[in-house]
Amino acid sequence: MAFYNKTFLLSILFLFTVNSHAQSRAQNLSATQYKQSVLINFIITPGNDCVGYQIQRSTDSINFDVLYDYSGICGNQPIAQSITFTDEVPVKNAVNYYRILIPPADYSKITSIVFSDISEKGYLLYSNPISKNFILLSNSNKGELTIFNQTGCLIKEYTPDENGLYKEDFSAFPNGLYYFIIQSAIGKDVSGKLIKQ
Repeated sequence: MAFYNKTFLLSILFLFTVNSHAQSRAQNLSATQYKQSVLINFIITPGNDCVGYQIQRSTDSINFDVLYDYSGICGNQPIAQSITFTDEVPVKNAVNYYRILIPPADYSKITSIVFSDISEKGYLLYSNPISKNFILLSNSNKGELTIFNQTGCLIKEYTPDENGLYKEDFSAFPNGLYYFIIQSAIGKDVSGKLIKQ
């Protein structure tokens, strides 16, 4: 009797393992920033009808919240169903992770996008605190970037590339807090701070 119980449990474990590694029907998941929103596209592959799906979002790729819950019939026997959804309120200046759930437990692969909103501060600084390199994007019309130390002494001046990006190696500077100003030809200058560690 114990032999049959072990065989039964091993069979269930095998089926669960096979099913947990099966490919999801939600395929080709992509996320693209468009102005102040994120466009999410995916397809549901041909097969039996499914009863609803969820679009889920996370900022840590582990804990997901339901962003949209569709409770109708989805999927189609002969052809793939293409779905587009707009996330109108992505988390600003952060990585947004997305996945699709077709109940009860068919999860798509996770896709992610860094949603950049330079309208809040007038700039976007990647990698802050920085250890070596930083990339700074400003909406101040490609003005000169000036960096100062904590006592207000000028440390360095940079000019942007043709795309308005400042891509700089900051490894030679000591650890600490620095301030920067991006001069604008029109409008207000943009200022902020960065941390070298």
